[in-house]
Amino acid sequence: GGNGGRGGDGSNSSVFGVTATGGGGGGSDGGNAGKTGGSGGGGRYGENGGAGISGQGNAGGGSTGASTYNGGGGGGAGAAGQTGATTYIGDGGVGRQYDISGTNTYYAGGGGGGSHNPWPGSASTGGTGGGGAGGIVNGNGTSGSTNTGGGGGAGSTDFGGGGAGGNGGSGIVIIRYKL
Repeated sequence: GGNGGRGGDGSNSSVFGVTATGGGGGGSDGGNAGKTGGSGGGGRYGENGGAGISGQGNAGGGSTGASTYNGGGGGGAGAAGQTGATTYIGDGGVGRQYDISGTNTYYAGGGGGGSHNPWPGSASTGGTGGGGAGGIVNGNGTSGSTNTGGGGGAGSTDFGGGGAGGNGGSGIVIIRYKL
């Protein structure tokens, strides 16, 4: 297995004592499971994605099979991540849509799961709302988008090498008031 490190968590944003938690970092072969955050990072094979924080996000998809299993996707604010299997990589869970900025926008999408060994198929996708895609064929996971709270994608593994997990996206606080 590889030894790429897990991605770091996104930074939190806060105002008036209310905090929006950044996304959880993506998992990797060396670092195991995805990390907990506003939405959980993608997980590696044999492990779960990172847990979501209550009221902000959902748990990541599991991948508890043998070492031939691909990683599960991290949870989003709107749905849990997809479970990884031998025939596909788990996608990140969709975020939640809000219109508090004046435009309907998705936030807090889950990070995509990483592949195991040389994967001939497509990479996983991050959940709508800033989730990062997972890596394939020893590649790194993609970081979550800034100001979304999206989870980072997981790194892949490739017989002795391993891509690093993507960083979680920073959170955002939007203040809306009537003039």
